[in-house]
Amino acid sequence: MKKSILTVVLVSLFVFNPELSAQLNYGFTFSKAGSAGLQFLKIGVGARETGMGEAVSGTIKDADAVFWNVAGLAYVENKQVNVSYDQWLVESRHSAAVAAFPFNSFVVAVSAVSLSIKDFEETTAQQPDGTGRMVSAGDILVGLAVARRFTDKLSIGLQLKYVSEKLDNYSIGNVLFDVGTIYNTGFHDLHLGFSLQHFGPDMKIVDQVYRTPLLFRLSAGDNIIRTEDFNLLTEVDLIHPTDNNEWVNCGVEGRFLKIVALRAGYRFSRDIGNVSFGIGVVPPALGFLNAKVDYSFVPYGNIFGDIHRISLGLSF
Repeated sequence: MKKSILTVVLVSLFVFNPELSAQLNYGFTFSKAGSAGLQFLKIGVGARETGMGEAVSGTIKDADAVFWNVAGLAYVENKQVNVSYDQWLVESRHSAAVAAFPFNSFVVAVSAVSLSIKDFEETTAQQPDGTGRMVSAGDILVGLAVARRFTDKLSIGLQLKYVSEKLDNYSIGNVLFDVGTIYNTGFHDLHLGFSLQHFGPDMKIVDQVYRTPLLFRLSAGDNIIRTEDFNLLTEVDLIHPTDNNEWVNCGVEGRFLKIVALRAGYRFSRDIGNVSFGIGVVPPALGFLNAKVDYSFVPYGNIFGDIHRISLGLSF
C-alpha cells in the first residue's frame, strides 16, 4: 500500500509542478480557446465519472468507457445498458445511452449522445429585441465501438462515431474516431490509460472552417485500499485538448460493502465546475438482472447554476 501511495504522489508531483509544466512548449503562446467546433463532445457523460471529477479513463471498466477511454469496454463480461441524463447549462438537456455486448473475445457497443437547446428568438442588428422567429439548435452523436483484452494486462479499443450539429437552417456532419489503451502495470493495482478522442477531418459551415475538438487523455489510477468490505480508488488524469490549455482531473471513490459508493473530484486549471461530488448505490439483484444508480453534483456558480446528473445501469 505504501508503494502504491508513493506512486500516486510522484505522478501528482509531476503533473502539478509548474516548472515541469513550463517545459512543455508547443511553439506558441496565444490561447487556443474557441478554435474548434462540436464542443458538446467535451461534456462529461455518466454520474459516476463526473462525480469523480472526470478522472476515470485509466480504470473505467464498463459500457460507459466509450465516452472516456474505449479500451475499458474490453472488461465488460455481461450485456450492459447504461443511460444518463442531466439538465445542462442554460436550460439545455444532455442525455446519453450505450449498450454493450460481449462477442467471443471482443466486446461491441453502440452509443448515442444528444444535446438539445431550448428554442430561442432570432435577433438581428436591425431588430436586437427579436424578430419573432424562433431558432432551434442541437447536436447528435452515434457511435460503434469494439474492444478486446489482448493479455491479462493490456486492452485496446477503437470507436467510429458520426456527429451532427444543427443551428437553424445550417447543419454540419462529420465522422470521427477514438482509440484507447489500458495497461495493468502489475505493481499493486496501478493502471495506466491513454485515450485519443474525436480525431477527424476539419468541418466547414457556410464559409467558416472548424477543427474537431481533439483530446488526449493520459491517466494513472490505483485501488490503494482493497478489502472485502471497503475499496478506495484514486486516479489522476492529464487532459491535453488541441483547442485549449491543458488541465488535470483528480478523483477518489470509496466503495462500502460493494453496495454504496461515495465520490469526489477536482479539476485543476478550470474556470468553473472544478469541484464535484457523487454517490452510487447497487441494489440487490433481481434474478439475472443487476442494476446500479449513480448521482453527481457539480456546482457551476451563481450564473450557470448547479449541474445534477443521474445515471442508471443494467447488466444481465
